[in-house]
Amino acid sequence: MFMVCRVLALLALLGGLLIATSALAAAGDCNGDGEVNEADLDALIAANNTLAAETSMANCDYDGDGAISLADANAHIAASRQ
Repeated sequence: MFMVCRVLALLALLGGLLIATSALAAAGDCNGDGEVNEADLDALIAANNTLAAETSMANCDYDGDGAISLADANAHIAASRQ
């Protein structure tokens, strides 16, 4: 039982680290290379109609609806022009 509790605690810690890592990603860095550029738009378009949680692009779900869509690509373009 003690070992099970330790494993569960470790898994919870690792899950928190993964969430923290994605939260630290730069807004607009959709492909995770540390830069915001045209490659990020390509990644957004390739991920069109997928759930943000199923990709590494949660920080590119501009409208916060949980899905990567063309609306997010349009928002990415608008943000990159500012």
